[in-house]
Amino acid sequence: MNGGIYVHVPFCRSRCRYCSFYSVTGGTVPGPQEYAEALIRHFRSFQLPVPIAFNTVYFGGGTPSLMPASFFARVLDILSGMLQKNTISEITVELNPEDISTDYLKSLKSVGVNRISIGVQSTDDKILQKLGRSHTAEKAEEAVKQARSVFNNVSCDLIIGIEGEKTSADIILGSLPLAALSHLSLYMLDGEKNRKLAAGEDHTADLYMDVCVLLEEAGLSQYEISNFARAGMESVHNLHYWTGNSYIGLGPSAHSFLYPYRIWDRSGLNRFMKGEFREGREHYTRNAFVSEMVMLSLRLRRGAKQREFKERYHIDLFGRFGWLAEKFPHYVIQDQDGISLSREGMLVSNEIFQELISPR
Repeated sequence: MNGGIYVHVPFCRSRCRYCSFYSVTGGTVPGPQEYAEALIRHFRSFQLPVPIAFNTVYFGGGTPSLMPASFFARVLDILSGMLQKNTISEITVELNPEDISTDYLKSLKSVGVNRISIGVQSTDDKILQKLGRSHTAEKAEEAVKQARSVFNNVSCDLIIGIEGEKTSADIILGSLPLAALSHLSLYMLDGEKNRKLAAGEDHTADLYMDVCVLLEEAGLSQYEISNFARAGMESVHNLHYWTGNSYIGLGPSAHSFLYPYRIWDRSGLNRFMKGEFREGREHYTRNAFVSEMVMLSLRLRRGAKQREFKERYHIDLFGRFGWLAEKFPHYVIQDQDGISLSREGMLVSNEIFQELISPR
C-alpha cells in the first residue's frame, strides 16, 4: 500500500486574512533543527496497522520557505532511513514568492526536493493587499519563472471569489506564465468563513467556469475540483487524500488517516516541541468510510468507478449510490463505468456531499 507524509511548518511572518490553518507568528520560534527533531519524534509515535510504502513527502504551512535547506535535508534524511528504501518519489515544498531566489531553489533541489508549490494567490496587487499577502504580482511572476529554471515540476495556487477582483478570467490569470507551470490549484474563497472578503456566489461561479476553460486551453487539464495539471504531472501526494490511501501528518494540528482511524494532533506548538503529543481520533464505521470514499472520489474529474469500488470495498456502487444521479440530474453523471460530477456539479459539490454523508 502506498501512502504520503505531510509535514506541517506552522511558522509565518504574519497571518493572511483568509487563512484557517494552524500557524504561529512572532514570539519565540524553535530553531530549524530543533523543530526537525520534534517532527521525527512525532513520526516515531505512530503505530502503523499495516506496512505502508510512503512515496510522497509534502512540506506545507504556514510558511515552509522560512526554513533553510538544512531543515528539509534533516527531515528527509531521517525519514529515508526509517522507511522502505527508494520509495519516496515526490517531495514538495510550499514557497512564498518573496522567499524565492535561484540560490535557495538550487539548495532545495540539492537535498532531494523535486516539486515546488508557490503561493501566488492573485495577480492583482490590490487583491494581494486585501488578502494580507506581502508579495506583489510582479514578484509572483518572477518567482514562477525562477522556479521553472531550476525545477521541472512547478505548481502555484490561485484564489478567486474575492470582493473587488476583476470579472474577466484572462485578467485573473494576468501575466502568470502558465507555460512554466506543470500544475495549478484554483481555490474558491470560502464565503461563510470570509464574509468580509468574499464576492457574490454568482460572480465566483461564473469566474470559476471561465478560468477552468482558459486553463485547459493552456494545457492544464482539470483532474480535481480545484486542481489542474499537464499530463502525468498530477499531485501524487494529494491523490492519496482523494483515493483513500493512508497518510501521516506530522506537526501541530496535522491530520492523518490510517484506516479505520482519522487522527489529528491537538497539542499546540509548545507541547509538541516537548514531545507531549495530544491525539484526537475518530473511528470509522465501514458504512461511513465507504460514503466518505465516494465523496472524495467525486472530487476527482474521473469520479467513482463501479469496478474499483467492487474490488476494493466489495460494494455495488450503483446500487448504493445511484440515487445521487436521480436527485441531482444536472450535476451528477452516471454512465456504465461509474458516477462523476459535471463541472457545474463541482460548483455545488458541498451541497451534494452534505447529502451524501448525511444519515439516510
